[in-house]
Amino acid sequence: MSTVSHGPTEDLQRSTTAPFHYSFHHDVPDEFVRLPEPTSSEGWRQAMAELLPGADTEARDAASEGLRRQLPLLSSRENVLLTAMCVGTEEVNGGERLSMGLLAVTVRPSGHRPARRLFTAEGIYQATARKFFSNVAEERLEEVSYPLGEGLQGPQDMLLASKLPCGPGVMSTSLRSLRLPDIEAGVAVPPLPMAVLQLIVPAPHSYCVYITVSTPSVFLLDSYSARLAHIGRTLAFGERSGTAGHDG
Repeated sequence: MSTVSHGPTEDLQRSTTAPFHYSFHHDVPDEFVRLPEPTSSEGWRQAMAELLPGADTEARDAASEGLRRQLPLLSSRENVLLTAMCVGTEEVNGGERLSMGLLAVTVRPSGHRPARRLFTAEGIYQATARKFFSNVAEERLEEVSYPLGEGLQGPQDMLLASKLPCGPGVMSTSLRSLRLPDIEAGVAVPPLPMAVLQLIVPAPHSYCVYITVSTPSVFLLDSYSARLAHIGRTLAFGERSGTAGHDG
């Protein structure tokens, strides 16, 4: 595991709202390789060498080009602090299957006060429940309960109000089909099954942390849920700085 800190040395460029303070850290499983900015060619060569150690240069370059082209479809670049990817194999029912996941950590201002973290999490839970389940018949919803979370599960989505060491959070899992652009004219790309797992945690001061894992390896939901839960359990917030601008 590696610990990633987001604090005063970071420079968050924001175009739509004023800068805000943030400071937190978390652990990232070692299998995730941090991705550079899309324009960093040398950084991408190094990242692909870690992700695809057995591939030749031509294959790595092709994979890098394809990933950089598709990355905006898989992860919003707004307020992004970290993107990382893992590629490998995992055992499924006695056989080896491809395991691939994209991790993104972002922050968004929320304006809530420290005493209203729980109310903020409840608001996020209710808004997400409406988004997921407003058109789902009640008999198709199932109440679920885990040691650190309770919520609802529908045909394609699960939503949990989570209890983390750092405070309340909201965790969700969605199964969708992603339509990618055609590789070339006249050659349609079939829909790609995609699972999106997300944890939203209101911070002590006026912002929320969003930890998102996207994976086409939908048969490994339990494995990626465990990774997301580990990041959530290691999430810890720092003190708010009194300096102008932002702590991160």
